[in-house]
Order: sequence, then structure tokens, then C-alpha cells
Amino acid sequence: MDNAPSASAETLVFTQLRKLGLRPTSARVCVLQVLNEHAQESLPAERIFLALIAMGISVSLGTIYRVLSELEQRGLVHKEWHALDAAGKSHYVLAASRQAPASCLMVCPSCGRSHSVTDKSLADALQRHARTGGFDQGLASAVISIVCNQCASAAPSPAAQTPGTAPG
Repeated sequence: MDNAPSASAETLVFTQLRKLGLRPTSARVCVLQVLNEHAQESLPAERIFLALIAMGISVSLGTIYRVLSELEQRGLVHKEWHALDAAGKSHYVLAASRQAPASCLMVCPSCGRSHSVTDKSLADALQRHARTGGFDQGLASAVISIVCNQCASAAPSPAAQTPGTAPG
């Protein structure tokens, strides 16, 4: 299996770098190739690093972070933080691929249960509200934190507590 990028993928990467006035170093080209291959998802630096290692490209994780920071400063890459990422790692996505999500995710903060909701009118409404609130750089993801019925029924009822006593 050949891991070499196609000619059109290479042309796209070189064009992106030239528009920014950046020299196409091997590190920049490789990071952009991985981000272009995963254009519809945001990736942590470690996943970019592992993708490059799998392609047989020797690069340090520090170099990946330096390139991502440089591309972020130039506006080609956006850095995101995902509330559901337990490690708290930053994720990176190409700026051009940030679009309103086709779905949002409801997640229970107690048990982690999730449910995906796909609704174009909801996505359009979220995008409109984001613009109105001054968040017009593109909605990368929508996650709604809500306690599920199972966790809500397992929690002690506030009415069951004796007035003036602390729970637990």
C-alpha cells in the first residue's frame, strides 16, 4: 500500500503555504497533509504525530506543536478544546473546514451517556445564534450537557431532604 500523497493533495498543501508566504518545509507539508486527509474532524497533535509515524515520516512531537502553532497564528488552523476530552488536549482543524455541524451531541455529565441529534434546522439556528453573539468563525461542534433520565431518577430528590440540613 502506497502512503504517498496524491499530486492534487500536494498541490493543495503547497498552495495553502504559498498563500501564507510560508516556505513549504517537510514538517509543514506533512502536518497539512494529515489535516487535509482528516478535514472534517479535529485532531490532537499526538494523533497527527502518530499518523506521520505510520507513514514512515520521522518527526518529533515538539515539531508538530511548533508547526501547528505557526499555522494557527497565520489563520490556516484553528485550535479547539473539547469538553469531553478527559486529557484536556487541544485539537486542531483546518480553518476552511469549520462548518456548522450537521448534528449536536447531548451528553450526560454524570454517566457519560450520549445521544446524537441530527437536525438541519437546529444546526442552522445554532449558526445564526453564534453569529449574533459574535462567534462568526464557524461552529465546530455543539455539545449539550444534560443529565439523563436514569441519572436524574437516581439522584436524591431535594424535597426529600429535611429543611436546614446539608445533603450527604
